[in-house]
Amino acid sequence: MERRIWAITTITLSLILALAVFSPQLFAEADGAGKGEKTTEQYMRELQYTFYLLLQNYVDETDPKVLYEGAMKGMLDSLNDPYTVFVQDLFLQDLSDTTSGQFGGVGLYITTEVYDEENPRGRMNYVRVVSPIEGTPAYKAGIHAGDYIFEIDGESAEGFTSDQVSDLLRGKAGTVVNVTFLQEGGIKYNVDIKRAVIEIPTVKFDKIDEIGYVRIIEFTPYTADRFEEAVRSLLRDRCTSLIVDVRSNPGGLLDSVVDVADYFFKDGTIVSTRSRLESENEVFEATRGVLVPEEWPVAVLIDQGSASAAEILTGALKDRDRAVVLGETSFGKGSVQQFLRLGDNAIKMTTARYYTPSGVNIDKTGIEPDITVEPHKLSDEEFESYKTIVEEDRIGKFVQEQGNPTTRAINAFIAGLRSEGINLDEYYLKVLIQNEINRHLDNPPVYNLEYDDVLKKAVEELRK
Repeated sequence: MERRIWAITTITLSLILALAVFSPQLFAEADGAGKGEKTTEQYMRELQYTFYLLLQNYVDETDPKVLYEGAMKGMLDSLNDPYTVFVQDLFLQDLSDTTSGQFGGVGLYITTEVYDEENPRGRMNYVRVVSPIEGTPAYKAGIHAGDYIFEIDGESAEGFTSDQVSDLLRGKAGTVVNVTFLQEGGIKYNVDIKRAVIEIPTVKFDKIDEIGYVRIIEFTPYTADRFEEAVRSLLRDRCTSLIVDVRSNPGGLLDSVVDVADYFFKDGTIVSTRSRLESENEVFEATRGVLVPEEWPVAVLIDQGSASAAEILTGALKDRDRAVVLGETSFGKGSVQQFLRLGDNAIKMTTARYYTPSGVNIDKTGIEPDITVEPHKLSDEEFESYKTIVEEDRIGKFVQEQGNPTTRAINAFIAGLRSEGINLDEYYLKVLIQNEINRHLDNPPVYNLEYDDVLKKAVEELRK
């Protein structure tokens, strides 16, 4: 026993002596650290010293790249900002493809939420779906905004960052990834998603009698041009009002949304950004002239999947009394990020926050609609029925078997569910079935007035 204590003491003294020889300056600074705050330079020297100490003295030979990437991720994670992240070379091409309007994968916009075990605020320690991209494999698989990514190919995704999840979801077009999703209330469902080259759509439009309807799916470099084409077409069709639908729109480029908003105003503020550096503060003003007639009443539709640039447009139209906003509270992303290159890697860093014309930043709170139209609220009994049909994929299997089911087939299917004890409102079941049908169509309808309560309310408001 005494021999063992002597051995431990000898090793400890040897380590202390080695450290003192390696960096006497560092220890001198540490001795005085209690007298006041360390300087930035002292922290930097300690980081550098630790890096070399591990490389030269850790029990196993260590790759400097591993230490570097771990230090970078740890530093950025300490900010508790899900949008400030270390981006490795693997993801840079993906990011470039996304902003240019095309990339490979399954078609999901995702985010890492700030999670605190002691104060989770209803959030789970999993990457959350902001929204699926319309027409993509994930959209057709029935993934919803707000779902959490629970497992990927059988591996738990708990604690993963959005970059880690993105890496696992992306792959060669035609290959399959198995994903388990988690909804609030503990509902889990598992799907095989075939990867594809994802082309991001931007704008779809139609009219509802005299009302123009424009759905903005994504703010890409092409969105303003597509929006202009849509409005000019609606003008030729003699529309007298407009619905702008940004539900499940995850955002996109700041310049793109500013250009779209500019079509509504002849002057005045659209959005402003504020940074720590006064020189980087910017106010974006309307300059190009009005395209949407000033006499047109406008309604904007939002939900929990409306984020970032979609919230900038909504905030500008709401704050300046140019539109009535309907639906659910939006996602709440009110920050601006920039990519700063570091050789083959980069830092995506929050550099500013944006503010609506009235000076409000909606980060983590979202935009409240003027008229709230919430989804159908389920009772406890209804929830258990809903959980059953989701986890067993009853509706998905029915639509897959039927193709495009007739009204008679749908009514028979609903009657069969009821005979099994599935207690869900008939209208709500028909909404779920219709949504599933639309996901399987090559050219789904631009809107569905029969089963869209938010859209129906908007039409009602514009016709008053």
